[in-house]
Amino acid sequence: MTIKLAVFDVDGTLARTEESIPPHVAEKLRSLEAWVHRVVLISGRTASYLAGLARGMGIKKPLVVGENGGVIFDPTNLWERRTDVIRAEIITAMKETLLREFGEIWFQPNQTMLTAAPKDLARVEELYQIVLSLKPVTEYNFKLNKYYDSVEIMPSKNSKGRALAVIKDTFQIEREEVIVFGNTIVDLSMNAETDEFLIIGDYLSCDGIQNYSCIEDAFKYLDDLVHPVH
Repeated sequence: MTIKLAVFDVDGTLARTEESIPPHVAEKLRSLEAWVHRVVLISGRTASYLAGLARGMGIKKPLVVGENGGVIFDPTNLWERRTDVIRAEIITAMKETLLREFGEIWFQPNQTMLTAAPKDLARVEELYQIVLSLKPVTEYNFKLNKYYDSVEIMPSKNSKGRALAVIKDTFQIEREEVIVFGNTIVDLSMNAETDEFLIIGDYLSCDGIQNYSCIEDAFKYLDDLVHPVH
């Protein structure tokens, strides 16, 4: 079977959240470049962070998708495509309100959306409730994602699946030529763009989706898929 795009979420998929990518996983990603068109890293983190991560792993021609589909970036030729963007003045107003009503927050340096992380992680739910009350969130129907350490406010049309659709169209790649590895509901939008959608861990379970306890088991499936034993 020909696989042209191997698409990987990062946190919780390639490694546990906030842990570094294990050397053997990085080695596997490097080896994939010998027989796929591109290795894609896709995450809620910024595209610049992902580009640095790919470089550190030794991936020579990665594609990266940051901000959960908001920014598509090719580090090899500096090509960039943004999907929908929250206007700068709206982001500024929301930041000012959150700082005034909540207090100590770190904001990820995004290009298309707002990611707010409380310095005290025990207050994530409190932060989320304040975000829900922000006027722009309801007025513009922004999409919210809550994590253990942060809250995202993003354009309603943006998703990892939408970004993957753009990549497929740009490189003229069919859904049967794509394999995707994810771990949470945020990754689920990519299921419509591939015949091979693999979930790492047991956080998400859906009919027709294969779950693997760890990325190493999923790699074994990938090897069997591409190099079947006759």
